[in-house]
Amino acid sequence: MHRRRRHNNIICVTIRRRHYATKYIAKIISTSPTGRSVTAEVTPPQPIPSDTRGYPIPRRHVICKAANLLLQSRPSGSSISDFFSSLSPPLTPSEASEILKSLNCPRLAYNFFHFCPSFSPAFHHDAFTYNRLILVLSKSSLPDRFDLVRTLLDDMERSMTRGTISTVNILIGFFGCSNDLKRCIGLVKKWDLKMNCYTYKCLLQAHLRSRDVHEAFRVYGEMRAKGYKLDIFGYNMLLDALAKNEKVDQAYKVFEDMKRKHCEPDEYTYTIMIRMTGKIGKPDESLILFNEMITRDCNPNLIAYNTMIQALANGRMVDKKGSLAN
Repeated sequence: MHRRRRHNNIICVTIRRRHYATKYIAKIISTSPTGRSVTAEVTPPQPIPSDTRGYPIPRRHVICKAANLLLQSRPSGSSISDFFSSLSPPLTPSEASEILKSLNCPRLAYNFFHFCPSFSPAFHHDAFTYNRLILVLSKSSLPDRFDLVRTLLDDMERSMTRGTISTVNILIGFFGCSNDLKRCIGLVKKWDLKMNCYTYKCLLQAHLRSRDVHEAFRVYGEMRAKGYKLDIFGYNMLLDALAKNEKVDQAYKVFEDMKRKHCEPDEYTYTIMIRMTGKIGKPDESLILFNEMITRDCNPNLIAYNTMIQALANGRMVDKKGSLAN
């Protein structure tokens, strides 16, 4: 754009350059006899190859170059901007996600995330880039990481970005026992999602970390009604919480569910049950559980032996201690 101004009979010309989001390389194939016009051939940029699901495959050289530029001790803002502006085709959300994964500085990842839309008018963050940044922040030690994640959720609502069940799983594991847990569950309904087995497991563990055994057992009953089951780690966590709160009937129910669901109890499972029965004054049941552990080829460790001896001592069955050595 040219602007002319007359001042003391002098014409001043100001030239403003327009920067394009995409750059093309042209090859001159002919010129006019006068040399005042040329004919150029422009090769359009090749589309980014996609995988079988239709998602664009990230360009590894772009990810490596971008990560190196961003991780420099004092990166130049113009050099970073020039690099991303020169990409043809422009940066994709999947590539932005991989760059976020490559950055070992959570604050830098957060700033880069908000800088991405300035590279191209067509760039928009999707659920995958949001998931990646939330995961990066959840593993960080930033003092304001909870506020940053809440800000990201507000951004998703404003931009009408629909998350996935993975988003909910990450948020449940991150917020845990805080008041934000209700908001996480509300997103399932808002985004029209379906809770899977891993979602229930994350939710159950969040309630156990907050020492809300009643709510944890309610979640267990809900996932059980839908045909889901826990892994051995989840079962042991729930059993340990129920045993410590003297929920004996519920603990036995979970213990029997493990066997029906083909999740074989291990030495830690039996140790939890032996400790519980010993505390409530039932050493005979503790001994039955100990023998069952041996029968199922679970090798008792030192903790299991000490727990069994303590149960017998509490029940005044000292004469049975000798049988443990056999």
